[in-house]
Amino acid sequence: MSEFLGYLIQAYWGPRRETPAHLGQRFWKMLQTLSAVNPAFNGWKFIGTDTFWPLPSGPGNDLTRLIANGVATADDGDPTPIYGYHFGASARAGSKTSVTLVIQAGFYAPNPPYFANTAELQTQPINEHNAALVTLAIFKAALVAIAEAWDATWCAAYPSDIISLWPNRIAVGRPMFKMAWITYLSPRSAPMVTPPASAIVEHTAQGGIVMAATEDRFDVTNPAHLAVAREIEAAIAPVNALPWPPDATPG
Repeated sequence: MSEFLGYLIQAYWGPRRETPAHLGQRFWKMLQTLSAVNPAFNGWKFIGTDTFWPLPSGPGNDLTRLIANGVATADDGDPTPIYGYHFGASARAGSKTSVTLVIQAGFYAPNPPYFANTAELQTQPINEHNAALVTLAIFKAALVAIAEAWDATWCAAYPSDIISLWPNRIAVGRPMFKMAWITYLSPRSAPMVTPPASAIVEHTAQGGIVMAATEDRFDVTNPAHLAVAREIEAAIAPVNALPWPPDATPG
């Protein structure tokens, strides 16, 4: 088993050309929506390429500048926006209740061999201070907030120790969406999936689908949790069978 690092929410979407200003709008929308989910998702500081910065008061020029500073660079240091921007945010950094956001967005190079654009939220390992945060209700709402802010194709919430149970991408020969506690598929992908009867299923107002393996906090040592997670993973096989990236052509 891999070292347990906490619970994560990871969203993915394919190549999409977006400016730092547009990314700032999405980033701000995500933070505002998360703040309504739970008080733990408040008090953010912006994470730049090498330091923390006070979070600007809105999605204007200051936030645009901070995001632009995270542009990908070539070996010679020249900016390469075709490979996107890297930035993030942290709340209560260094504490047992800290939450971190890491964003890779604006990547639009053709034929990406991996998850081109991602937004990821990570908690500290479960402890007496943050245990109440990691519930189905809170994580499902946070997952939908992240997925919809970024118009994600896929989003999942899971404990980090489930990663060792995922298929090896090199062995599989391509990226794929993997089993999780909670799985979201976009309105474009949702019609391809028939949820298993064992899953807790919800449809979003925009037409996406959310499938959860258990009402309890997911535990990889619980065979019942894993069984439903594997059934959900099997249900998304039609999406995993699409040519990569599955969202290369706007739908």
